[in-house]
Amino acid sequence: MRLRLFFPILALTALLVGTVLLASPYAPVVGAFRPIEEIWAIEDERVLSETPLVTALSNNNVPLAYDAQQNTFYCTLGLNHEGEWPDIHLTAPGASGITLCFTDDYTFDSCDTAIREGYPYEIMAYTDEEYAYFYIVFTGLPVLSVQAQQEIGQEDTLISAQMSAYGEEPLSSYGWMHVRGASTFEAAKSGYLVKFSKGAGHSKKVIQQVPGFGMADNLVLLPLNYDDTKMRDRLSWDVYSQLAENVASFGARKSGYVELFIDGRYEGLYLMLEPYDEEEELQNTGSMHVLTDSIYRTAVLSFSRDRLYCDHPRRGNTGFELYYTQESEAHAFDLLNSYMEMLYEEDDAVFAQKALACMDIDSIVRMEVLVQGGGLTDNLYNNLYVWASPNGKGVTYRFAPWDMDLTWGLKKEDIGELYENWMTFGVFDRMIALDVGGIRAKLCDAWQTWRKTAFSEEEIAKRIEQYTFELNESGAMRRNAERWGLEMSYADGYEIISYCAVRFALLDGLFAAMAASPEVGNDFLTSATFEQKAVPIGEFSL
Repeated sequence: MRLRLFFPILALTALLVGTVLLASPYAPVVGAFRPIEEIWAIEDERVLSETPLVTALSNNNVPLAYDAQQNTFYCTLGLNHEGEWPDIHLTAPGASGITLCFTDDYTFDSCDTAIREGYPYEIMAYTDEEYAYFYIVFTGLPVLSVQAQQEIGQEDTLISAQMSAYGEEPLSSYGWMHVRGASTFEAAKSGYLVKFSKGAGHSKKVIQQVPGFGMADNLVLLPLNYDDTKMRDRLSWDVYSQLAENVASFGARKSGYVELFIDGRYEGLYLMLEPYDEEEELQNTGSMHVLTDSIYRTAVLSFSRDRLYCDHPRRGNTGFELYYTQESEAHAFDLLNSYMEMLYEEDDAVFAQKALACMDIDSIVRMEVLVQGGGLTDNLYNNLYVWASPNGKGVTYRFAPWDMDLTWGLKKEDIGELYENWMTFGVFDRMIALDVGGIRAKLCDAWQTWRKTAFSEEEIAKRIEQYTFELNESGAMRRNAERWGLEMSYADGYEIISYCAVRFALLDGLFAAMAASPEVGNDFLTSATFEQKAVPIGEFSL
C-alpha cells in the first residue's frame, strides 16, 4: 500500500513545492496592452508554438485556475467594483525567458461588465524564437482548482487543492476527494466530497480556512443538476439556519457558490456546503452521546450504497440507512425499535403515550415548518436524519434535514400545481392529529414566529435577489450553461417567489384554522394508511 502511494505522493509534493517556487518575484510579468502593429511585428519574427508557453499564471502571487481545454486562466476578483478595476499584477511563474503582454485592453471595459459577461482577454507570450496566445477570464466567485493523480470515482482519491477568493488568503492543501450523490450519481456533472488533510496520504482531516467560506475540514460540492435556478439548495439551508440558529447539534450549515476545475478542466458552478459530521454533531451535545447514540437516515433504498440499512415496514422502496453507531452490525438498528413500534400501533391512546415518551417535539415542529413552508418533497421518507439517543427511560428521537434539492415548488406534480398539498408523513401527522404534547399549538406558534423572519416574503425575496446577483454578475451562470449545454444561462428566481406567495398564504389559513379548532385535519391525519400522497391544504379550512 505504501509503495503504491509513493509515486502519487511524490508528484503531489512536487506540485506544492512548485507552487512555492513559482511565487518567485523573478517570474515574468504580463505587460500592458500593445497595439496590433507591434503584435504583428513580434509574430513576423517568430514561429507559432505548437504547445502553450504558459501553463501557470498568478495574480498578486495568487495562483489562477487553468482550463487547458480552452487554454484559459480564471482570476477571481469578487463583485461590487462599481466599474473600477482593482489592482491586477499578473505573473507567469516558472516561465523563464518569456515576455508577456496583453493584446486586448481590458481596462477599456468596465470591471463589472467584464466579470458579468465573462470576456476572455487575450495575452501573448513569446521567446526569441516562438510565440503563443492564451486567455484570461475574470470571475466574481471563489475558484477551486483540484489536481488528482487518477480519475476521481467512488473511492477516496488523493488530491492537491488550490482555492482563492478575492481579498482573502488563498488555500493550498492536500486532501481526498470522491464522487457523491444518489439519483445524481450517474449524471454527467458529478457531485463531490472534498476532505482536507495535513499532508500527502494522511487520512486524518484537518480544519482549513476556506476562502469565501470559512473554517471547514471538508466540503460537499453540489452540482445542482435538478434545479435550473441554482438557488433552491442554498435557500433551503439558509432558511434552516434561521430555524435552527440556537440548536447545538444538526443546526446551521454554511453554503456558498464556487467554480470548480479538476485536472485542468472547467467543471462549472457548484454549491459548497459544510456537511454534517455525525460524530462531531453528537459531541456538540455531550461527549457521552458519541458512546451511546445512533444516527439513521431515511432513504430510497435503490440508491443506497455501502451502508447497512433496514426496510421501512410500511413502504417497500424506502428504509433507514445507518450513519453512526457504536453497536455491532447485529444490534445496529436496535435503537429504532421504539420508532418502529409506533408505525404498527393501531390504538390512538397507546400511540400518543409512546410518542410522548420518545419523540422530541421541538425538532418535529422545526422539521414540519421547514418541510411544509419550503415544499420539501424529498425530506421525509428520504433525506431525513433520525437521531436516536438513549435516556434513562428509553430513547429520544430527534430529526434534521439532510439533502434539500427538491424544494420550493420544484416537484409540482408531488405537491400540486398550485402548491396546495400538505407534505404527508405518517408519524408526524398522527402526532399532530392527536395533539401529542400540545404539538398543534407549538406548530401554529412556530409558523407565526418564523413567518415574520425566515418565511417572510420580504426575507425570501432578499435572499433570491442576492443569489441572482452572485450567479449573474459573476458570469458563472452563463459559463456553467455553456459547459453543460443548458438552456437557462441567466439566473431567475421568480418561480420560487411565485411559489412562496401561494404556499405561504395557504399555510397561513391552515395554521389559523388549526389553532381555532381541534377538529381541523383530523380525518386526514388519522387515516389508517398514513400514506396519502396529496391532500389539499384547503380541505383543512373551517
